[in-house]
Amino acid sequence: MKNKIESLQILRGLAALSVVLYHYNLYLAPNGQDRAIPDMLFGWGAIGVDLFFVISGFIMVYVTYNRPPGMSTSFEFVINRLVRVLPTYYAILFLTLLSIGSIGVIFNLESDPNIYSALTFQPYINDTAPLYVPGSGLYNIRWTLNYELYFYIAFAVCLIFKPRIAILSIWFIAPMVIAYSMTNNFTLSTHGYELGSTKLRFITNPIIFEFGIGVLAGMFYFKLKENRYLSSGFISLSCFISVAFLIATGSLKAYSIISAIAFFFVVLFFSIQSDKIVKITPRFFIVLGNISFSWYLIHTPLLYIASLKFDKYYPGAINSFSGFGILLALSIFLAWISHRYLEIVLTRKIKTFITNGFYYKSKA
Repeated sequence: MKNKIESLQILRGLAALSVVLYHYNLYLAPNGQDRAIPDMLFGWGAIGVDLFFVISGFIMVYVTYNRPPGMSTSFEFVINRLVRVLPTYYAILFLTLLSIGSIGVIFNLESDPNIYSALTFQPYINDTAPLYVPGSGLYNIRWTLNYELYFYIAFAVCLIFKPRIAILSIWFIAPMVIAYSMTNNFTLSTHGYELGSTKLRFITNPIIFEFGIGVLAGMFYFKLKENRYLSSGFISLSCFISVAFLIATGSLKAYSIISAIAFFFVVLFFSIQSDKIVKITPRFFIVLGNISFSWYLIHTPLLYIASLKFDKYYPGAINSFSGFGILLALSIFLAWISHRYLEIVLTRKIKTFITNGFYYKSKA
């Protein structure tokens, strides 16, 4: 496994922060108050998802670059990614259901299609594109993981073959061709295609191109990382400031291919100029990047539990600036705990168990 590019951890931390602020800003305008200021401050925050997708595509190239094609490379990739994601995901889902007294729904999934969807990563709602799961409520943030897992599967298939990029290109293009043949329409809008099947809508949604943009960034990284003309951190900072300005002025919006293209340059130059970026960035943002997966999973269940439980006994107590701050700080603390004991300790044990199991099986 290659070492982490810490500048990308900074971007991950900022992406996670923007999404959390986007979801938590409702406490800055409680009880139906004017939302103009909260929306101005954090209404753009969902764009962090686009940055996550671009970084994900980049990382897939980074961790598999120069690996030989074949089943072993593909299998190792799948195991590493699933062990990285699924134990933490299911542990937090279980703890969330336990904390709200709904653990019994697992044994009667027909009573709650949303929980069934959460357990199986099934998109099931047509009119919430590109989510295809409820737009709000318990564990709705999982919609991005539906795309992540779909991308892992496609990338794993591509790792089997030598012309990796050609196969990956076919995977990106084929769903669009199918959608066009069925609708006589072409779109890059993440509202997607009006198809009868939710699963068809999901796999043909153009948001999947955001992973492809990240893949291109990863390929360019290996081509350009030794270029001395790109060594200045000024380039990455200029890209970052320019993109931040476009977001602040509303020129770049969430769930947009255009936004992903803008992030292409940020991710590319941050990765090339990582050492210089890390030197001028507070370590706190790298920590946020390290815990970003747990933080992403925890922050909306925490919001849901706070609304359901705490607000029941202390009405309006968290609907304030102090409530906003407490939720934010608590979400970071819980994410740090989750990262330390679920993402690191639990994941390591599961990976060791799987690795030893296959080792002894192969020796038998």
